[in-house]
Amino acid sequence: MADTDKRNLAAEILRLVGGSDNVAVATHCITRLRFNLRDESKVDLAVLKKLDGTLGAQVKDGQWQVIIGPHVESVYRELEPMLGDDKAKGEVEADPDQPELASKDSGTKVRVFDFISGIFSPIIPALVAGGMVKGILAIISAFGIDTSAGDWAVFSMISDIPFYFLPFLLAVSCADKLKINRSLALCAAGSLMYPTIVNAVGTGEIPLTLFGIALPIFSYSDSVFPVIFGVAGLAFIYHAIDKVVPDLFKLVVVPALSLAIVIPLNLLVLAPIGAWCGIGLANGIVWLFSTLGPVAGFLLGLFMPLIVLFGMHQSTSPIQISNIATLGYDYLLPVSFCHNLAESGASFGAALRIKDERLKSAAFTCAFSAFMGISEPALFTVQVPNRTPLISAMIANGIGGALTVILGVKCFGFVMPGITSLPVYMDPSGSVWNIIAITICIVATWLIAAVCSFALWGKAKSKTVA
Repeated sequence: MADTDKRNLAAEILRLVGGSDNVAVATHCITRLRFNLRDESKVDLAVLKKLDGTLGAQVKDGQWQVIIGPHVESVYRELEPMLGDDKAKGEVEADPDQPELASKDSGTKVRVFDFISGIFSPIIPALVAGGMVKGILAIISAFGIDTSAGDWAVFSMISDIPFYFLPFLLAVSCADKLKINRSLALCAAGSLMYPTIVNAVGTGEIPLTLFGIALPIFSYSDSVFPVIFGVAGLAFIYHAIDKVVPDLFKLVVVPALSLAIVIPLNLLVLAPIGAWCGIGLANGIVWLFSTLGPVAGFLLGLFMPLIVLFGMHQSTSPIQISNIATLGYDYLLPVSFCHNLAESGASFGAALRIKDERLKSAAFTCAFSAFMGISEPALFTVQVPNRTPLISAMIANGIGGALTVILGVKCFGFVMPGITSLPVYMDPSGSVWNIIAITICIVATWLIAAVCSFALWGKAKSKTVA
């Protein structure tokens, strides 16, 4: 799509959602533009759904979402100058003069999922970059390349940095989501990565006591829950102190008191609880897959399309990252990989049966997008409106999920689950079986989804949300 077309598309979308004055906040994810609006009656949803250049539109939890596809970021860049800096932000500071956004009225469960998605989405590029470099290095080492050279150490460092300093990345995104100062959140995270704490992990010594209590020692690098709990505690304490301190003293007293309270609390209570949560979740996943075996993989795979459909897939990110940090690998990402290939295959099978050329082209495009790791366009454009492709994807991914457990597939880095993530499935030990096994799983999943979608199409009407 040319820049002019993207600019025109952005302008038309803005017009259909009621214009710039009607937009309170505009953001985007991997495939969708997301709007929180002041007056929802100004939206022309029927026209928005059929607009050329989009793959549909929907309202979810009070948020208006326009499905663009892989080039959503470039369309968003054209939209930004039309909105202004105060609206075109991933996250904005609370403004008492603005009306409450509709999403504020959502239930607790929705807010939890929104929080998890909000803190992990901004850091995914860094984690994916580290995971991909780590996977490529594993493949290179399997060919007997000398790994003792200095350049190897540098690239190995590149692969480790996003994970080792994950507490700092999460601190920033948590601060943005919880509306507190980033530098204070980084200080809270820094208490977990302070050299005295880090060195104590290797020696096993108790380095510090507080009020006569020995500080629990954990490795907080690569950790997820300790920093989330710590920054959440900081936000609670900061806002509580801010309400009672006079304006004249806020600049000095509120930050100082907040850190003086939250860092000891974090080291003594919050971070250890977070570490135990991470260890417990990792052990729970291992127990689940070792006890139920292929049944666990089948059930997770079967319902994965629905999990993504309802926007709950980001809630698994902390579990996946925690597993990789604790165990060195993850069982859930292979099922997600199979899911994207199931969406691709189901869309491809449907495309072969669709008669309308525009819809056929959209289905083929969605199949390719899912193949590369972005499944939402396929779900909303092909699967949901026609049902049988969705059923096909669920069946195929259930079988694919069971296969990943039977073959013992593991993912050794956090990645976007598309075909380009294959290098991350290379076992660091040099064994090629894991990458062969995941290849078997995704090929089988894609073929089953495509064949089922083609065969079950029957009398289904060819339509898309676009």
